This record gives sequence, C-alpha cells and structure tokens, in this order.
Amino acid sequence: MGLIKSIVNAAGGVLADQWVDFFTCDSMPHEVLMRPGTKPQQARSGNVKHSENIISNGSKINVADGQCMLIIENGKIADYCAEPGQYTYNNAIQPSLLGGGLKDLGPSFIQVGKRFLAGGAPTDQQKIYFINIKESIGNKIGWGNIPFRDSEFHMTVRVQGFGQYSFKITNPLLFYANIAGNTIGEYRRDSLTSQMKSEVISALQPALGRIAQQGIAYDMLINYPREIGEALNGEMSAEWAERRGIEIVSLAMESVTVDEQSAKKIEQLQEARALSNPVMAAGRLAAGQATAMESAGENPGGAIGAFMGMGMAQNAGGMNAAGLFQMGGGQTDGVPQPPMMPQTPQAPQNPPVPSAPEASAAEGWTCGACGHAGNPGKFCMECGTKQPEAPAGWTCAACGHAGNPGRFCTECGAKKAAACPGCSWTAPDGDNPPKFCPECGTKI
Repeated sequence: MGLIKSIVNAAGGVLADQWVDFFTCDSMPHEVLMRPGTKPQQARSGNVKHSENIISNGSKINVADGQCMLIIENGKIADYCAEPGQYTYNNAIQPSLLGGGLKDLGPSFIQVGKRFLAGGAPTDQQKIYFINIKESIGNKIGWGNIPFRDSEFHMTVRVQGFGQYSFKITNPLLFYANIAGNTIGEYRRDSLTSQMKSEVISALQPALGRIAQQGIAYDMLINYPREIGEALNGEMSAEWAERRGIEIVSLAMESVTVDEQSAKKIEQLQEARALSNPVMAAGRLAAGQATAMESAGENPGGAIGAFMGMGMAQNAGGMNAAGLFQMGGGQTDGVPQPPMMPQTPQAPQNPPVPSAPEASAAEGWTCGACGHAGNPGKFCMECGTKQPEAPAGWTCAACGHAGNPGRFCTECGAKKAAACPGCSWTAPDGDNPPKFCPECGTKI
C-alpha cells in the first residue's frame, strides 16, 4: 500500500469517481498532539466499502502544514506522510514513506512499522491518525533549590525560579508507538506535560552543571536560554528524543533567584569585596560621614559635641575618605571613579625626635692635663696622664656632692643612706635598713 500525490485538475473528474473516502484533519491547537482522521464527506464510487476501520482503495487524504499522517493497520504503522498536500491511497504498491521536512524516519519505521508486499487489498483493520508536529509552546515550569556553582563568587548557591519551555514532536513514529498508542479520540498535551515537567526539572540540575563549567554567574542564567535548552536535550535525549520522539526546543527563564541562605552569603561576600577596595570603601565612608553630619545637626544635645566625637574618632586612627580615594588612584576594576578629593596637608602623627648630639665624654674620660676627651682606658691617649682616681667617700643623694667621708654630707648635711654592697640598692629609710637586700639578697 502507498500514497500517490493527486492531480487536482485531472480531466473529466475521473479521479473523483474513483475516490471512495475523503480523510482530513482540521488545524490542531497546541493542546492537541494527536487526532484521528475524519471523513467529512464521501465521493461517488462503485466501491461501496464503508467500514469505519477500512481505507478504501483510491481514497483521498489531505495532509496540512504542521501535520504528519499515519496509516495504522492492526495497531502498527503501515505508512506515513509529513509533506503537505493531497494524496490518493493505493493498496497495491509499497509504502511511500513521505517524511517531508522531518529527519530520516526509515530506521524508526523498520523498528515500529510493518512493510507489506505489493498486490491485494488489506483485509485487516485500518485507521488514520494525524500527529501535530508544530512547536508546542507555553509550557510553564518552576524549580527550586537546585545547586549551582557560581563563577563570580566561587561558591555553590541554590537557584530557584520559573519560566516556560517549548517542545516538538520530531519523530511521530516513536511518539505514536511509545506514547499515544491506539488512542480513542484526541491525545492532548495535558496527558504528557505532567510527566515531562517532572523529568525536565530532574534534568535541569546536571544541565545547569554544564552551564556552570562555562563560567556563567547565577544571575546571568536568564541570558542563556538556548544553551540551557541544548544542555537539557543532552540530558533528556536518551529518554525523550530516542525513545519518545520529543525534543526540547527552547527554555525561557522569567526569573532566577537564590534561596535566603545563599542570598545572605552573597551579601557578606559583596560587603567584604566593597571594603577591600579603597575607592568603594571611600565612597561608603563619605556617605556614612554625610549621614553622620545630618544626624549631628539634628542632635538635641548640640552638633558641636557630635562633630568633636567624629574628629576624635578620625584622629584616633580612623581612615578618612580622601586618603582612601588617594589609595585607590581614582579607578577600580577598569571603571573610572570620581576624581580624588583635594588633600589638606596634615602633620605627621608621630613627628621625628631630633637626635641628641654625640656625647663623646660619655664614651670615655677627659684628661685634665691636655684636655683630650674620650679616653677609654686608664691613661690619656694624647699625653699618657693617668686617669684620676674617684674621690673617696660616698655621694649624697640629696645634693650630689661626692667624697663625703662620714655619715653626713659635708655640703648639705644629709644623712648617708644604707646601701647594698652587692647591687647598690639604697634603703629608703637609712635609720632602719633591712638586714638583707630585697633585690639580690646580699646582707646589708
């Protein structure tokens, strides 16, 4: 059996007299995926086979755009046609298998169909079905808590969102054999989308994993619908394209966000990033200072005290906005920033202490004979005079007079303080010194 394309203007209406049945299918909306062929009228013919399950030899079949017509015999596909036009059914030739714009369906026909030898009319039950091969759009989908490795923050976040996807029946033979079957009446999209939506969400996680490998941030996913659709097809190919003849055409994400916990982590990272950049930190500090000044002006206790507190905080080590702008150099990440604020000369916080002049005498003694200073040894390096001996006696702690021989200072009369012979520790009470030195333990 096969199909012969009809010539509409055949002379004399000869073909019209031979056509027994006329099969057609009205335009199918997106909600309808398969519909049986109908016979709105019957042409004149001497062949009066009017059984509902028999296609009379010479019957006329109309195939519209976006449709694939299947001829079913005893539950198996006997022939198909996806090329728009008008055809005549002939049960004396091999199947024509007109694929139209579809990819080669030959292997699928061998798998699920049935070829017939030429000659003789079929005596079994026959039916005609029309498959909707147009793109089915407007399939809503929502997902949540799908792990995604974000390339901007280098952390795993959980994305959630909603959108729409579209699919198309690319292999009507597999769709009929494994999905629609010998359906009575229409096969509608509602019978398929629930299962398909669950499997799309299940395949979305590995698909987003492939997208993450391309270095795409989570908030940019909405700009890559084609790539996500291709990744989805890669995950669902074995189950849907190769077994059921359905492929995802596109996926439109209307909203992509992250869960509350991931949002808090991102906010913390953005805060740290802002503070680590001098220019961004300067902008934040300047804004904070402006707010503080406004609040100080509204302070019922007086603005002077508030401004003094701000100045004390800055002088205590706080960084000012001008210094941060100067550190940033006026740019960050290649994006021009506002010009640097004018700098006010500031005194250094720790002014250098002027160095004391060299005290050469402290490094040695000065000869009384020739005046040479800085002698390290016991004899003068210039004239050889011996270093004078230190005056005998003790030095008064009150007036500094040295060489006192007795218990009282000969200059001011202060009493000699008891001192440790080991470490020279001096007792605060000279009249009642301790028996042992509290510093070194030597007996006084």
